[in-house]
Amino acid sequence: MTLPDTLNPGPEVVDQLRQMFKQKMEQNAAKIPVGGFDERDMNKIMANDVWLTKFLENNDLDMKKSLEQLWDTCMWRKTANINEISEDNIRLDYVHDGIMFSRGKDVDGKAVFIFRSRLYTRGSRDLDEMKRVFIYWLERCIREANDDYITFMFELTDAGLSNVDMDLTKYIITTLKSYYPYSLNYILVYDLPWILNATFQIIKRLLPAKAVDRLKNINNKNIRDYIDEDYMLVPWGGKDDYEFKFIPEQRQPEPSLLNNNNNFVNHNNNSIKKVHFANLSSSESPMNESANSNHGNTDGEMLRIIPQNNIVFTKSGNELVGNVEIINIHKEPITYKIKTTAPEKFRVRPSTGVLSPSATVTINVVLQHGHQVITLNREKFLVMCMAFTNDLSTSSQDLADLWKNTPASSASVEQHRLKCFMPANLDDGSLRNGLPLQAGAGAGDMLGATAGYAGSGGDRSDFFHFQQAMAQLNETTQRLETQAKHNQRTQIISIVVFLLLSIAIVYILKAEIKSSVGQYH
Repeated sequence: MTLPDTLNPGPEVVDQLRQMFKQKMEQNAAKIPVGGFDERDMNKIMANDVWLTKFLENNDLDMKKSLEQLWDTCMWRKTANINEISEDNIRLDYVHDGIMFSRGKDVDGKAVFIFRSRLYTRGSRDLDEMKRVFIYWLERCIREANDDYITFMFELTDAGLSNVDMDLTKYIITTLKSYYPYSLNYILVYDLPWILNATFQIIKRLLPAKAVDRLKNINNKNIRDYIDEDYMLVPWGGKDDYEFKFIPEQRQPEPSLLNNNNNFVNHNNNSIKKVHFANLSSSESPMNESANSNHGNTDGEMLRIIPQNNIVFTKSGNELVGNVEIINIHKEPITYKIKTTAPEKFRVRPSTGVLSPSATVTINVVLQHGHQVITLNREKFLVMCMAFTNDLSTSSQDLADLWKNTPASSASVEQHRLKCFMPANLDDGSLRNGLPLQAGAGAGDMLGATAGYAGSGGDRSDFFHFQQAMAQLNETTQRLETQAKHNQRTQIISIVVFLLLSIAIVYILKAEIKSSVGQYH
């Protein structure tokens, strides 16, 4: 079967993965753990398309990689008894500490899973038990969200080096990357102290390339871009005065939807519905900047945007250039138009056009000379599209008139919002056009300029980058500790010298007084 050109796997593609998984089970029956894969996981594979679609989207519809990741995930879940983790077999004292919990929604209505770093001190708890507590909360959060996307937040307020356990952090990131594909809406790092900048860069290196765009370093100034004020906790400047109190999960038993041969049996249960990303509304799609985007067509989205949320600017000679690819995934021709908040800053080619079904065009965005890079990240782009009938003219002037006479708020217009983004690995010396850099770029990046994740290098590359980053982090930590010890020694010496001087002054004063009294006698 030939895969479609878009990243929206249709029912036939999902079913192909399902059949390939069943075939692999038959061919590798001896390698499956005793008792077979967990029935609850088999239910998710056979009963609906949501889980399989995540694997396909995560691997860009590569059937072989999707099958391999799905197989590895089922093996991991079975051998680690993931579905059996509950309040009955985890350290409840760790749970009651409130280090991890789920609370509130992000701006897209997705559940927020919070990790409060300041409450965890490295080495103070059993690491394996902490991992199980993490899996408990992650599984619970996903269940309560009905397998929808979730947002993971590292809350680092008042955290220091002793509050960061890189072994636990690596486990969290690796687990999310390997066994929970396309489950994250955002990864938020809140209130990052400067001393943990290096740790933030390590987290970026551990993430797959697609997830880096979802990683956001936020503070109390921009948190409202990601979490609505009504769902923000009071310490973040919000209205939610919630204080953590553990409430056991009210988990409902899952009915078996499989027969003895692991085949799906509906039993006329019409409540089971296959869900496809192509049919998700604007507010349901991951990483959408606005829940109010207009989608006039009832068949789903008309455009697929790559990258989905950002225009990433890189150097090209003496210019800063960003590219974004748009694909017509509608069954009819469409016309598109690109708008920006700062038209005087950018040269956009092509800014309008017509796309036939499955056609693709790359939009080239160039920052004009003379404009400051420091304000680049503030700008946004709007990609609009609507259906285009064959009786309309495709000339540039007619397209311009068509868009001029069509309000952006029209129900027939679909909108996609993109933010401008420039990686922090560009420095003043590398920009030969002399444009000033964005504030903070390069400053505080203790791990050097190459903070990207080499996602295609496999496990060996992952391990190399992690080891390299850990070595650099250890070096930075040792340097800070050495400096702290030096400052401490300096303070002790200063105190000793002060005491000696005080004693000497007292001795001299007593001698002077004694001498003066002797003269009068």
